[in-house]
Amino acid sequence: MTAIAPPQMTFARLAAAYLSDAKYESLRLLRTPAFAVPILFMPILFYTLFGVLLMGARSGGALANLMFVGWTVYGVMGPGLFGFGILVAVERNMGLLTFKRALPMPTGSYLAAKLMMAYVFAVAVMAILVTLGVTLGHVTLGADKLLRVAAVMSLGVFPACAVGLFIGAWAPSSSAAAIANIVYLGMAFLSGLFFPLPPGLKTFQPIWPTYHLAQLALGSAGLHSQGSVWSHVAILAATTAVLTALAARKLARSG
Repeated sequence: MTAIAPPQMTFARLAAAYLSDAKYESLRLLRTPAFAVPILFMPILFYTLFGVLLMGARSGGALANLMFVGWTVYGVMGPGLFGFGILVAVERNMGLLTFKRALPMPTGSYLAAKLMMAYVFAVAVMAILVTLGVTLGHVTLGADKLLRVAAVMSLGVFPACAVGLFIGAWAPSSSAAAIANIVYLGMAFLSGLFFPLPPGLKTFQPIWPTYHLAQLALGSAGLHSQGSVWSHVAILAATTAVLTALAARKLARSG
């Protein structure tokens, strides 16, 4: 007796399934103030306070531009790190990942939906920060440089998601939020996003993904940066690949 092969899903239906998952994932989190408010408004609040009110009016164009770049890196890292770090840990603990394996959904749809959600949130944060920087933050970058910075920042979602996915896959749900916050703030301050670090800490700057993303953003803005573009890209890509592989292996074993 010949086995009947299951019908193949067309590309259009596959794309619609991925987009539908991403849409409802984004709507779910927009309707969750505990997630949406910190991710969308905390970087904006901090930039308004430190980059505009305290520093912007008296800093001049050069320092205002540096502050703007630093806060954009901080802003776009949040959606990926928290969208994966906390949510994956909680949903893993609830058994939701095991349940989703039994559903007739495309392979990878769960992670792809979260990735697209993080990208949408990061673009929203970036757009608001650009508006604030140009109108109130005394940023002197031209439109072409702002677009290049925005393009580089969009790439920052991927290493942030990888870090978050690693935390979500390995950390207990009870401590995932605390770990994600420590990693988020640690990467921001120890990579020198907002102020120069002492020589002892500068040695360790290259181990943080935020450092390499900030150097790419500074270079795209025409500001002083360290290292070559391709070395930063290679390190970010390697970090993303390694952390994603380790997280995927853990999730495949235990869900």
